Amino acid sequence: MTAIVVGASSGLGRALALELARSGKPLLLIASDARDLDAMASDLRLRFKATVATLAVELAASADPGARILASLADLPPASMLLLAVGMSRSDDDGTLGAVAVGQLLAINLHVPIAITQALLPALLESRGTIVGFGSIAGTRGRSRNIVYAAAKRGLETFFQSLRHRHLPSSLRVQFYRLGFLRSNLTFGLKLPLPVAEPADVARKVVAQLQRGSFARHEPRWWGIIALLVRNLPWFAFRRMRD
Repeated sequence: MTAIVVGASSGLGRALALELARSGKPLLLIASDARDLDAMASDLRLRFKATVATLAVELAASADPGARILASLADLPPASMLLLAVGMSRSDDDGTLGAVAVGQLLAINLHVPIAITQALLPALLESRGTIVGFGSIAGTRGRSRNIVYAAAKRGLETFFQSLRHRHLPSSLRVQFYRLGFLRSNLTFGLKLPLPVAEPADVARKVVAQLQRGSFARHEPRWWGIIALLVRNLPWFAFRRMRD
């Protein structure tokens, strides 16, 4: 049964692809850069003798990314896992972005994962599979940074809540992770108030949980305590938070 990783060429998506290949899963890897995907697929085939197919597509510019993915699955075993490790943020997302930039953030963080899920849902229900979404600690409470990004991630979590409400875990496992800071090119060199997690560590935990029902949780888990505190801070105190 094929595992599909969207956003597979870097960060958490790359770590997930590596962990899934290590466990012997046939893979369909999806990202925007064909050269990155080809190099990664060759490496996984060589190291793990894995079955790896790739699809290079500009997801934010695609009106129907799900249709492209369904076509790429034609020569692979049925889809049983969909991991949506796709996302984009901007340092200037402070309420001043123009319409094009806002549209790009909403497309990659909200439209793309919802559209792909809707397209693949019949196949995942048939295989009694697993779908995994990734939100962000930024969506805990709106503030003056990452404004559009946080709104999109909160919207994505609501969509996954709806999936969990509609489908029993016996027919579709729906899993959602609210991620804290991850080590990546986006966090490199930044002075962050809390530690960053290694994508490989998060990927190992995600893959280990793929067969274990439906849930929503923070990763690393201690971020749940931080989120609870942030949600319950009085407004006068929260208003002073900038980092």
